Parts: sequence; structure tokens; C-alpha cells
Amino acid sequence: MRRLLFAPLIIVAALSAACAPAARGGPVRTTTVESVDLVRYSGTWYELGSIKQFFSSGLSDITANYTLAPDGASVVVVNNGRYIDFFGLESTVVGSAIPVDDSNARLNVSFNGYNSDTPPGNYWIVDLDPDYQWVIVSDPTGTSGFILSRTKAVDQGVYESLVARAAAAGVDVSALTPTRQS
Repeated sequence: MRRLLFAPLIIVAALSAACAPAARGGPVRTTTVESVDLVRYSGTWYELGSIKQFFSSGLSDITANYTLAPDGASVVVVNNGRYIDFFGLESTVVGSAIPVDDSNARLNVSFNGYNSDTPPGNYWIVDLDPDYQWVIVSDPTGTSGFILSRTKAVDQGVYESLVARAAAAGVDVSALTPTRQS
């Protein structure tokens, strides 16, 4: 099948949209967790819901796979999704994530080959299950948002609780929509 490039999970649009406002003194709405163990964070995450970006419209079965790079300080990011449903065209993009501070809760994610450790970062881990079973990701302004899980689905009550946690962390959840997982 033909592969198309996109960035379904990671905040590619935030490379300019989210970082620029904070860097220019724009409002910072979100907070981050105290620290993230990148080894425990590695692996496959399923997107349960997101604030859809231009690159993720029409996608289902969205996953992100994070692998600690050989340098031990950065992360290889592979995002996958399918257009319309499980049998649709696959869309894959490969990029990198670099922490911008020692907490590993604020990273810069890039899919264009250039990346840096310059704060404030465009991928903020704003809430994280202590057992690394779910995570809520946004940016400094709270205008992007992703709810990720180690499983393809959670019950509706858990999902609603995660949406409430995202809002409490400063994410604007007004445009958050569930992501279909087959």
C-alpha cells in the first residue's frame, strides 16, 4: 500500500503554532508532570482522543511508537494511522523528540530532520499515569491535545475522566474528539 506522510499524534503543527506564542511571551496555560522516565515511556501508545490537526483529519487507528535512540538522550518517534478505517491507506511519519530540560516532560518533536533542545518545547506531558498506562500531551498554550493509552480502548467513564484531567492541566478540550480504534 502506498504510504503517505503525516503526523497523527505528535504536535507537528505546534512546531510553529504552539512554541512561537510562548517564546514571544504568549500565555502559557498548561503545566507538566514533574518528571518522565523515557525508558518507561517508550513503546506503543494508542490515540484515544485528540484536538484534530490538519495532518490527522480523517485518520483512525492512530498509534505512536517511541524508542529511546542510541544516544540515550533523544527518542525516535514513529506515528501511524489509516485513512477512514483499518483497511484504509496507511500513513506513517518518522521523527525525533529531544527533551528541553532534565524533567523529560517538555520535549521538542520534529518530523523535518531538524530538531533542538531549545525551550519551551512543543510536546508537553501534562498528565501521566504512575504506571505509564495513559498520558495526556499538549503544548505550552493548551491549544493542542492528545489522550494516549497503552490499550486501544478504555471504558467511557475512564475516557471522560481523562478529558477532565486534560482540562484541569490547562488543555482547551472544547475541540477534543475521540479517535476511532479498530
